[in-house]
Amino acid sequence: MAMSPIELRHKLHMNPELAFNEFSTQAILEENLENLGLHPVKIAKTGLLVYIEREKNKPSILYRADMDALPIIEDTGCEFSSRNNNMHACGHDIHMSVMYGVIKRIIEEDIPGNFVFVFQPAEETIGGAKYVIDEMREKYKVACATALHVTDEYALGEVASSSGTLFACAMEITAKFRGRSAHIAQKQNGVDAMKNAVTFLNHFYNTPYDNDSTGSRLLVGFGKMFAGSVRNAVADFAQVEGSIRGEKLELVVDTFSEIEKTLVDYGGTLERGSLYPPVVNDERLLGLFKHFTSSANLRYIDCGMKYTGEDFGFFTMKYPSLMFWAGVRTKEQSHGLHNPHFLPDDEVIPSLTDSMVKWLSELWNSID
Repeated sequence: MAMSPIELRHKLHMNPELAFNEFSTQAILEENLENLGLHPVKIAKTGLLVYIEREKNKPSILYRADMDALPIIEDTGCEFSSRNNNMHACGHDIHMSVMYGVIKRIIEEDIPGNFVFVFQPAEETIGGAKYVIDEMREKYKVACATALHVTDEYALGEVASSSGTLFACAMEITAKFRGRSAHIAQKQNGVDAMKNAVTFLNHFYNTPYDNDSTGSRLLVGFGKMFAGSVRNAVADFAQVEGSIRGEKLELVVDTFSEIEKTLVDYGGTLERGSLYPPVVNDERLLGLFKHFTSSANLRYIDCGMKYTGEDFGFFTMKYPSLMFWAGVRTKEQSHGLHNPHFLPDDEVIPSLTDSMVKWLSELWNSID
């Protein structure tokens, strides 16, 4: 027998798994989807895809929910708290449960439409969306894509999005410095990689990289540093890790090149980590969404661009797309995402499920 969406949420929340290791998550979802009479297809190693086709030769609507958790120790004290050292502190348990609830409703109520439901792995660190798209190819004739992301910044019943870039392009960067070790008593014989790293950082903090101008918005920062191996020797290596966030992909790539050239003067090199393209909303879909929210008794908020990184940007590069924040705050206190206390109430699941069923129907009816 298939679980209810809330029962599923509890099961998923107790078993959080990191990027491309969502094997138990995949198995839990697969079993319950099969109990609905469906035949989910494994995709991108630990993901699942469900295709519901009501009308042959017509395009489909793609709806994505991410699956992976974070390496955070949960501190909510709830009865279904994490059973390991990871946590669904970004609400992906809610995302999966809502999408499962939508699928259940569509099956049970025989709601018309062709839909591609993607349970996507590895949103947090690796960019699982790219792997999903590569494997999907052109098989499902996707007309448009949509996704939500929960947040307690907004109350339940509030949704937020924006014209153009909603979430910034995000590139992870690592600056590496090589030196030569020597005992601290003969430090003149060494090459101090730590000193070179600190000198570079001093230059960085005195260089105005950040920009708030619309069309050129940019943010660069470093948040992690380590060097050397013992206290009484010149550090023969140093590493500084950070991120570039920008309104446009080209802006981020150009900034990477600029920092890379600067590092040469400090004996350093720059390596690129994950790169998420910006999440760019389609203007037609945004207009449709605004109209939908007014008829669905939802409060629409224009939140502007956020410097949040989100690999749904791979979908927005491929298809006309619309992503939005879905408010889940039901109490005065809020904790924010990636917080060990973040735990939306169960009551948000049926509410968001109902909204998403109606939004998908709106999208389906808009297809020519």
